[in-house]
Amino acid sequence: MDQWITTSEAAARLGVKRGTLYSYVSRGVLSSRRMPGQSESLFDRTQIDSLAAAKHDGRRAGDRLLRFRAVASGVSAIRDDRLYLRGRDLAELCAETDFAGAAKLVLGASSAVTPPDVDGSVVSGVPVERRIPLTVALIAAADPLRADLSDIGDRVVGLLPRLAASVPEIDFTHPWIDLLATVLIDNGLAASTTAARVAASARAGVFDALLAGYAALSGPLHGGAPATARVLLDVVVGGTAVDRALADAVVGGRVPGFGHVIYTGVDPRARIVLDRVRADRPDSQAVAAAESIARRVGRPMNIDFAGAVVTHELGLPVRSGEVLFQYGRTVGMAAHAAEEYGEAPLRWRGSRTG
Repeated sequence: MDQWITTSEAAARLGVKRGTLYSYVSRGVLSSRRMPGQSESLFDRTQIDSLAAAKHDGRRAGDRLLRFRAVASGVSAIRDDRLYLRGRDLAELCAETDFAGAAKLVLGASSAVTPPDVDGSVVSGVPVERRIPLTVALIAAADPLRADLSDIGDRVVGLLPRLAASVPEIDFTHPWIDLLATVLIDNGLAASTTAARVAASARAGVFDALLAGYAALSGPLHGGAPATARVLLDVVVGGTAVDRALADAVVGGRVPGFGHVIYTGVDPRARIVLDRVRADRPDSQAVAAAESIARRVGRPMNIDFAGAVVTHELGLPVRSGEVLFQYGRTVGMAAHAAEEYGEAPLRWRGSRTG
């Protein structure tokens, strides 16, 4: 059975008009793709069938609890290789505001609620990539209102300075760092945001939902990916031939930091960050090395490699890219959790395979 079906077939399966189908795409409920020589957009059969099942179950209002449903989100949307946060084009948003402004927009926050104090000496004793999750865990343990589902935006805005303070090795006010955190706020239903939504669906408090997201983010295929990209960049800048470095870096048939499962062309987040670095430091050895690797790979850099360029140029630890991923994505995960609190609890159906 083919994974991809045409627009006409998808609309027929859902019993909706083509225009309704495209509105699902713009809202982030469904994803679509275009293939050369194909007159219609293509849709993932599994997504369509799952949404059809959710629509069928929804007709029986009494059975909605713990039934499968599609996840609709207004946090971000991806269309034609462009990323939008709350309907704002990411490039335009970055040109107009900083991370703090973008965070308030995405979270719908108007002020900041200061979290409880925690023992910083405990946090400083762990590796940099574990400090933000540990800080949030300690704050959750100390907060008697940790299960309160109100004022999510204001509480998370108040949390952000505490997270930055937990990693003094990084200057979060540096314009490149601020920009990198901004473009990392959200990118659709990635593993981390999905994990946070699942926890929020069970009505875990926002801090505990964030911890679920950080757990997913720690995997080498997600938030841990910038570290492998950074290692590749470091060895090329250090003088290793590109072909030799690539031979050592490829894992599972993939070159870390190149290509993306969502973007068919250039990752817009990488473009925004690299354009800023090029403008500020035109003689950057890291950018030159990254471009030489990109020419050899034949695919555009993604945000993992752009982040590696930033952390290399600023002399930050190898795992600092993961820290910045956690910091920026904290906003997106919290926004998704806040959305999920207003939905019926999530439940997936397993499919029999044997």
